[in-house]
Order: sequence, then C-alpha cells, then structure tokens
Amino acid sequence: MSTKAMGYETWVWIELIGFDNTLPDFGVQAYLDNAGIVPDAASLFVFNPEFVHTHNGMDEDRVLPFDCSTYGGHLHGFERDRQDWTKFQVKSLVDELHKHGVEAWFSVMDIFAAQEWVADHPEVLHVNRDGQRMGSVCGWKHLSDGTWYEDFFARQVGRVLADYGFDGFHQADGYCHPRLPLHQGDFSDDMIGQFVEATEMTLPDGMGEVSGDAAEVIGARADWIWRHARREWIDFYCERFARFCSKVADAVHAEGKRVILNNALTRDPFQARYRYGVDYAQLKQAGIDGLIIEMVAPGVALGAEGGVEANPHYDFQAMLLTIKAHVGDLTLRCLNGVHDVNEQWDVLRHGATRLEREIHSQSNEYLMRADGTMERCSVGAVVCLADGLQRHEWQWLTDWWGLAFEETPKRVVGATLVWSEKALEGQLDEYLKTRRFTTHKLLYELTSRGAPVNCTVDVKDLGAVEGPILVLNPQLMPEDERAAVMAYQGGPVVVIGEKVEGAGKADVEFDDVYAPGQLWCGVYGATGDYGKGIVGDGEEIIPDDLMDADEPPFYMRELYFRKVSDSFLAECARAIADVAGAVKVLVRPDAIRVQAMEMADGRVRLMVANDSHYYVVTQLDVRREIESVKVKGAYPRVDPVGDGEKFWVKVPGKGIVVLDVCLKH
Repeated sequence: MSTKAMGYETWVWIELIGFDNTLPDFGVQAYLDNAGIVPDAASLFVFNPEFVHTHNGMDEDRVLPFDCSTYGGHLHGFERDRQDWTKFQVKSLVDELHKHGVEAWFSVMDIFAAQEWVADHPEVLHVNRDGQRMGSVCGWKHLSDGTWYEDFFARQVGRVLADYGFDGFHQADGYCHPRLPLHQGDFSDDMIGQFVEATEMTLPDGMGEVSGDAAEVIGARADWIWRHARREWIDFYCERFARFCSKVADAVHAEGKRVILNNALTRDPFQARYRYGVDYAQLKQAGIDGLIIEMVAPGVALGAEGGVEANPHYDFQAMLLTIKAHVGDLTLRCLNGVHDVNEQWDVLRHGATRLEREIHSQSNEYLMRADGTMERCSVGAVVCLADGLQRHEWQWLTDWWGLAFEETPKRVVGATLVWSEKALEGQLDEYLKTRRFTTHKLLYELTSRGAPVNCTVDVKDLGAVEGPILVLNPQLMPEDERAAVMAYQGGPVVVIGEKVEGAGKADVEFDDVYAPGQLWCGVYGATGDYGKGIVGDGEEIIPDDLMDADEPPFYMRELYFRKVSDSFLAECARAIADVAGAVKVLVRPDAIRVQAMEMADGRVRLMVANDSHYYVVTQLDVRREIESVKVKGAYPRVDPVGDGEKFWVKVPGKGIVVLDVCLKH
C-alpha cells in the first residue's frame, strides 16, 4: 500500500546492506512485506562518490568499491553482514524496485573509504585552513588538466542515471553543501584564484598568488578574508555552489530525471548562507526539484554527534518553517532519523517518544497561500536509514505519520509569522554589523517559551490572513512592507526587533535591558500587562571588534549572538500566546507546550508536548466549555475528562499526546 492515498509521501534512504544480493529478488518483496507499505521512492545510499567517478557504462560487470555496499564500509548490519555488490546486481535491484512501483534513486557523499579515481586526482580534495588536504571532494575545483570537476561529475551523474535506470539523484552531505564551514576553508590556490577572478579583489602580501597550497599562506588568507572580505567570500561561495548544482540539475533533467538535495546541515536560510555558502533561493533557480530537510533533533538530543549535549527541537522546527517561507512552492520532505549503524545511534529504540513528537511537529507546520489555503511545509517523510526495522517499528512509524497527516486544519490557533524576502536579504549585513538575533533565532527562542507560531505567510500575501500576526526584525523590511503590516486589520500585530520610525504608538510596548541596540516589543490591537520585571541574566561582554567573535566549529554549535534576556523573551512569548487565544497551561508551564488547530468540523486538535524527561501531569484550559476530549494516538488509553473549560492529561517524557477536543455550542 502506498501512503499517498493517505495524503503523504514516504521515502526510504537505505544502504545496499538493507537488501540481499543472494536472493533472486534481492529481498525486495520481503522488505516491503515487513514494512507494510510501498515507499514512493528508495534512495540507494551507495555512499562513495567513486560510484559516479568510475562509472564506464554497462558493457561489463565489476565489483563496486566495498563502501558502496555500506555507509563508510561498516561490516555488520541489523540482518546481515556486508556483501560485495556488482554493477549488474545494483541494476537488477533498481529493476526489482520498479516492478513494485518504487522509484529508485541513488545518493553519494563527498567522503570515501575506498579510492580509485580520487587517488589519481588529489587536486579536487578539500584543503582546510591549516593547509591539510582532507578525504573530502570539493566539487567546485578544477581538475589537473584545467577542466572543471563539476563538468566531469555532472556528465557522470547523467550516465549513471541512464545506465542503471535510476529515477533521480539525491545529493547528500558534501554535495548538498561544502563539507567545511566557510571560515574553515577551502582557501587553496584553486579556490582563491576563483575568488579573486570573481570579485576582482586584490589580496594583500601576495595572498592571491599561487603558493603551492603552503600552509602558512592558506592560514593568512583565511584570517584576512574572514575579517576583511567575509561578505564577499560568502556571496562568492553561494554563487559558486549554485553553479555546481545548476550543472548537475541540467545533466539530470537532460535524462528526464529529477534531483533533490539535503539542506545544509540543518541550517535555516540565513545560517545556510552565512556558515556554508548555500543559498536555497539560488538552488531553486538552479533547477533543483526539492529539498530533504534534516529534521534530526531527536538524534542530536540523544548525543548522536559524539555525545555533545544539545536540544535543537525548536531550532529545527523554526528552520523548517523559514525554509518553506523562503522557497515557496519547492517541494520539501522531512528526514526522519530512525537509526544509523555507521554513526552508531538509534532514535527509534533509544528515544521513540522524541521521534513521535518530531513527526507530529514537523508535519503540522504550514504556509498560508494567497488564496487563504494552508499548505503543509512538508509533503512527507524520508526514513533514515531504513534497513533493519522490525515490523512493529514500521507500524509505529506509519501510525504516527497517518495521524500527523490525517487532516489539514481550517486554521492554526496561533500567530502567523510574516515572512519578507527583502528582510532576509538585509539580514547578513545587519548580523555582521550588530550580531543581534536573526529572524530564525528569535523565532525559535520564542516558540521554545510557548509562543504558538507554526504558520507563516509571505508579506505580499498578507491579505489572506485572519487573526494575529507576528513581525520579527521589522527594521530589515522596506518601508512599503512595514506599512503593509502596520495597516493590517485582521487581528492584533506583535512586532519584535528594533523600534523603527513610523510604526505608530503601540498599545503595549517594552524593551530588553541589554543595550546598545536592545530588542523592543510592540503589541498593536491588544492590551495586557506585559513587559513587567524584565531583568538581565548577568553581564554581557561584547567583543571590541565583532569580527573577532568565535565561529562554531560544526553545525550543532550556535553562532555568536548579542545577549537577550530570558525575561524579555518570556514576556514576548506570553503576549503572542495571549493575543492568539492559545490554550493555557495551568500546571507545569515550564515543561508543557501546546499546538492547537481548529479542524473543519469545529473540533480543536491539540498536540501536547513535554520538554521534560519525565511524565508530566498537566492541566489545560481551552477557554471554551468542553463537551468531550478524545485521545487520537496510542497513549494514553484513557480519554481525559473535561471539567468546564479545563482538563487533565499525562504526557510522556520528551513525547507528545494528540487529542481532539469537542466544544459545546
């Protein structure tokens, strides 16, 4: 059974070890029987880019590099040990998937264990800021004969698609973003030569000259560029990466196929650009057919990244919402990280409540269209990685997806975030100048404190909205857009950012305590006792030169931002919740977060989430008299009993409870 009939797509990202090349059908029928669904697509994770580099047609069979069979070449899977696969076997696996109505894609990363072509072409490897050549392909370099690697790679991708019969190319890590953050590289002779040519800049002290990639020269380049030409370096990389993707997309489309990319290491539109030189809008213009959004908060929170503690749930939810606002009609699918043998994490078995919460949360974020209809940000899930799941685990996932995508609500009970592309364009210069909260950062700090915001609208479509709106960083919007939001008559307006001229007097307004450039909140069209008792959270020490602020070493570490007090953010979140008429959390508001949606028949669907590690018994006030409360998921098995406008419910640690509340008329 395909899940499309239930209103959502299901893809699987799977290593070859998930199938069995000793069986006539490679175990495809058994895999589908166990899953209980027919995925819309299977992305075969052949990992090593040598799968593309060394492809020379299908006239003769050959054994593929060992790490095409498993991610990183690991030896053992859940059901079998690694097998050696041949080209012809992979082609037959593709044919077998097609027999069952499953699209077959392939995906590779920029890293490898086995080397063939790469061993003869070290010139295409990344060079870090210490001058060290890494085991990672830098796709925007020249080959030793002066031609572009991207031209070679794009041609090879086209040949692979045609010869194997794949339906598309899935650009995974390293091919969907640079392996290195921009402040770490690549500052090699090749990349600096391209940079100087593109910008017509003159680097000091011979830094722009060919150096043989001497470590001391590369380090000097890195220091100077990141301090004095950071904006130019970022813009150069965005354009350079988009050109690479454009050539790949053209080659893929020439074969009548499609190409999708993972987004840039969980990063929102601003940070993808600032940290990795990836501009999603430019990729859309380059012709990509979709993005897979790395919603991997459960795994990160469990310590999948080397045991580093983090809790990025709200960060990644805001990332999804802002990417959809940014790219509009580009198709987004959300990665559901279940487990990974090579990276040694297993969310489904070690943190199932987190994954259940993630699925319901990411499936219920919306973009408001100009005609007033709401479109989900994501069309479905990509299971990562999809080998070794037990039948009951597949059933958990399909139950969660089915409930999460069951209905599109009539409206979301919350404030609608107003999105401005012009504001995003101005975000980089402001961040370099002030280091104040970006729109994405401000959004997830607010939602983590209970602000109900899971719908967004482009400012040009503001006329389609009814109810309260939220405007973040109004100083970045052009005057006509600011005028439009201030003229909004559909409900209260909450504005947070720099107080700008011409905004008019707010009904309630208050400032944070951290000057200079402290954040301001103005509430228009509603009143309340907001902004009292705002206090600082200790002294803020601002670098004398903001260009000296440390950069995060990898994706899960946060950028440097100016301080904003917790009490200011909490008061802003409280104001947003009040003007939205949000459900009130009467018991344990520190741990419980509620997302409410009004369905077509008048029911109110509540997704009640728990930030605590422990069961929490909470009392909720829905502000209208309750007729009944029904549990929609597998837990709890006892329906809560309403008492007037309130009811009690028990929520599992780091989990979620989905309820339908029927109201008395």
